[in-house]
Amino acid sequence: MGKRRLISSVPIVCALSLLALPAAAFAGDTRKVFVMDRCEPESFDAAVEPGTCVRNGGVTFDKFVRRLNPKDGGHNAWRFGPDHLKLKSGQSLTAINTGGEFHTFTEVAAFGGGIVDFLNAALPPGTPPAVPVGDFGGMPAGSTLELGTRPAGTYLFECLIHPWMRTTVTQK
Repeated sequence: MGKRRLISSVPIVCALSLLALPAAAFAGDTRKVFVMDRCEPESFDAAVEPGTCVRNGGVTFDKFVRRLNPKDGGHNAWRFGPDHLKLKSGQSLTAINTGGEFHTFTEVAAFGGGIVDFLNAALPPGTPPAVPVGDFGGMPAGSTLELGTRPAGTYLFECLIHPWMRTTVTQK
């Protein structure tokens, strides 16, 4: 009796597997950009305000500030990854904030300075401000931003708080 039940359930399992295939195919149609930082809560909260950093990444505020110069171009643990991304026709884009701070994932006409003056010290002197295209794209720590598919073209995204955090997305 046990073998008969097992054998009769095989076609059902196969049919369910076939139904799951389209869902698995759609899962590959989304490409991800990770919005990353490594802030350390105690020092960031003391320097800025409580709640500035909600995950311990180990980089103190003092270490972070020391990298705010054009030579270093901002702290490299604050970044978008990957910094260049190609999307095939029909693929969508999702940004995921895996860091501990609030960031923006803002489409810009050209990369430039951000909205926090002292963080612009990471850019070459005289860098013009970035000009947002559309929505600000605010992302609290742990959040996900679904951007969907786009017409063919090249798109620039920048964190307007940490302006060295950038990615270029090419949609085929």
